[in-house]
Amino acid sequence: MYSGSSSNKSHSEPDVTQKSRVKNTSYGTTFSGEQDEGRDLLSQFDPAVEKSLLRKLDSRMLLWAFFTYFAEELDRHNLQNAFIMGMDKDLDLNSAVYNWAITMFFIGYVILQVPGSVVIAKYSPRWVLPSLALMWGIVVCLMPAVRDYKEFWALRFILGLSQSCFYPGMIFLLGSWYTKVELGTRIMIFGAGNELSGAVGGLISGFIADTMDGVAGLRSWKWLFIIEGLLAVVLGLVGYILLPDFFHNTTWLTQEEQKLAKSRVQNQGVDVISTVYSWKTVTNTLATPYLWLMVINVTLVGLSQNYLRNLVIILRDLGFPVSFCNYMLTPVYLFSALAAIFIGWSSDKRGGDRAFHIASVQLWIGTWYMILGVVNGGNNPFLLVFIGAYAISINTSMGTFCMAWLNEFYEADHNARSFGIATVNSIRQITGSLVNVKAWIVSDSPEFWLGKMTSMGAAYGSVIVTLFIWFLYRHGFALSTVVKSNRSNKNDAEEESLTLLSFLDSVS
Repeated sequence: MYSGSSSNKSHSEPDVTQKSRVKNTSYGTTFSGEQDEGRDLLSQFDPAVEKSLLRKLDSRMLLWAFFTYFAEELDRHNLQNAFIMGMDKDLDLNSAVYNWAITMFFIGYVILQVPGSVVIAKYSPRWVLPSLALMWGIVVCLMPAVRDYKEFWALRFILGLSQSCFYPGMIFLLGSWYTKVELGTRIMIFGAGNELSGAVGGLISGFIADTMDGVAGLRSWKWLFIIEGLLAVVLGLVGYILLPDFFHNTTWLTQEEQKLAKSRVQNQGVDVISTVYSWKTVTNTLATPYLWLMVINVTLVGLSQNYLRNLVIILRDLGFPVSFCNYMLTPVYLFSALAAIFIGWSSDKRGGDRAFHIASVQLWIGTWYMILGVVNGGNNPFLLVFIGAYAISINTSMGTFCMAWLNEFYEADHNARSFGIATVNSIRQITGSLVNVKAWIVSDSPEFWLGKMTSMGAAYGSVIVTLFIWFLYRHGFALSTVVKSNRSNKNDAEEESLTLLSFLDSVS
């Protein structure tokens, strides 16, 4: 485990000079001995072996991650469609019940996220992540059986619990396998599952409403939950077969591929061996400036994504039919998915650059919010609304892209990396929701002047924070605190009197 005290620095750390960190700005301070060993081993492998390894990872882990994230977003956001399809009338549910259902999901989603990171880092992701998909799929399939708002709220709370660890856990697992110049593209492909759900979610619900209402005596909203829940169940079962654990215990890799996978991560200083998960991991990670700066940055990025979330309302209040408004989302989200993958690809081609791409996109987004807010006081003509939607859509997955950068800050400590990702994601969910409620008020549609100005400020603020993080990281500020290796301090960690797991055992 790493320590924040400068007096506890190991003798191997000075071998990694500031010059080497500047050259490899996203690698951070790593252990030169392990890097040299990994580099030497990499030179011994046939390039065909690495192609085979990447092909297996892409066709199994990445493909599963993409479709499961797609299913997760469908199951999280299908409540609005179910209400439109008659759930509210059948169960006599009013708007207050609906709002509390959203809140109950949010509570469950947040409270288990950080504790869940302990489990994912300590035990097998191949079993944990598919089990989560299986669990939330079953919960969604049970939605048609609810009889009143209390059962409805209970299932929404359990749905939040079961989905809470999937997103940060999947980002953690992707960061455990792909190198710096591979992770940007892959993590944006994973994030594109969100855009795909936005593109086809309305089409799916519309098809079910038109063709399945009354089939087998069930209303269309019940079929919506059953079909989309079953998708997650199937993906959960398939995940037990497709997902890897880590390079030392993934059975569907050959022995040579396992050795290569180990060499690849050693060459980057990435730690994927979990030792003792202690309070020292938590306190030292919370003491690093990068975690809190990334909380601010990811929150600001999220606040600048609200235009698309309100696009249907804007178009409706401009006088367009509801069906047209829903159909308009499909091409916008498809464009957003392609833009996200291109940004990830471009980042990898530039040697794993994250800061330049985040700052550039956010500067572009902020400028477009300023235009949308200034023209006619926010009451924009349709052509500007249309162009603005496509222009702003390119940052839909930038929060996920920021998580790729966060992976690199804590790459030398397996447990700290998992904890850091979950902490940033959970805090940004809370802060973002609190601001959005006050900024994007439905009664302000179609102008949404306050919301646009808030998002403009958030986008420009993200540019400043991104460049500040890049400056600190480039000059190695506090990196000795960030990247103390979990393995090199294993003995110290084992001597600590209280670990998270032993604490949980003592109170159970």
